[in-house]
Amino acid sequence: MMPMIQGQDTTIEYIRERRCSSGGYCFYRLDEPNAGDTFHALASLAMLDALPDNDIATREYLHSFQNSEKHFSNVNVRYAVARSLLLLGEKSDEDPASWILPLLTPPPRSIRPVESSSLFEHLYLLTSLCTHLGVGIPSEKKAEIITAVLHYQHTDTGFGHPVSTIIETADALAILASLGYPVSLTGSTEFLKQCEDPASGFLAVPGSKPGYLEHIHAGVHACSVLGYHPDVLDQCREFILSCHLGNGGYVRSIFGGSATLENTYLALHALAMIKDLSTDSPRRSDIVNPLRCCD
Repeated sequence: MMPMIQGQDTTIEYIRERRCSSGGYCFYRLDEPNAGDTFHALASLAMLDALPDNDIATREYLHSFQNSEKHFSNVNVRYAVARSLLLLGEKSDEDPASWILPLLTPPPRSIRPVESSSLFEHLYLLTSLCTHLGVGIPSEKKAEIITAVLHYQHTDTGFGHPVSTIIETADALAILASLGYPVSLTGSTEFLKQCEDPASGFLAVPGSKPGYLEHIHAGVHACSVLGYHPDVLDQCREFILSCHLGNGGYVRSIFGGSATLENTYLALHALAMIKDLSTDSPRRSDIVNPLRCCD
C-alpha cells in the first residue's frame, strides 16, 4: 500500500465509479470496458489498498478476451489481461512461456509508429510479464535482446530512435535491468539530467517544453531503475498533484483536460516511486511496472 495521498478516498471513488455493469472498467463511464482501463483501474486500487473482493464479473470479462484458440488480439491486451488476473489472485493454467518467449524478439530496426510512444513498448511489456509470471528467459535470448537494446543508445547516454527520449530511455533501462544487465554501465543519468526541468520535473527530450504526466512518470521510473536521486523530485510531486481533479482522477497536464484511468495510474505509480526515492529505498519491483498499456 502506498502512503496516504491528496484526496485518496475521492480517487478510489473515481475509479470505482468507472466499473462497468458488464465487468471491466471504462474511463468515460459507458458500459464499454477495455483491457487497458481495467488493468489501470485494478493496479491503482491495489496501490490504494482498495481492490474489490471476489469480483466475478470482472474476472469473466477478462477471460472473454481469450478466444477458443487461446490467442489474444495483441501484446498490449494480453499484458493487461494477464496482469489484471494476477492482481485478482488468478493465474492462467496455460504455460505463459509458450507464448511469451516466441514474441520476445529485438525491436524492429525502423522508426516507431506515430501512435506509439516507445520503440521498446512491446519488449518492455513482455519482459515485465516474464518477471511477474516467473518465466525464465534463455541466456542466448537475453544476450540477443541486450545487444539489440544497447544498439539504440546514443552519445547523450539516452535511448531511442531516431533520437533519445525520456520514455524510450526508461523502457530500455527497465528491459536491461530485468535481463540482469548492470544498468549503471549505461551512464544514462547524464541524459536524465538533461531532461530535468525546474517547472515540471522531466521533459520528453531536453529543452522540449512543457512536460506532461507520462514524461514525469518515465523520468521517475528511469531514476528508480538506476537508483538515481534527482534534484527535481519535489517538482515532480508538485506537478503530479497539480494534475489531480476534484472528481478524484488525474489529467495529463496542469493545463487541464479530462481525467483518465491511465493517467490516474501513472500519477499514483509515480508518487509511489517518488516516495521510495525520497526515503532512499527504491523498490526493485517497480522496474517491471508498465508505463502504459492500452487496447
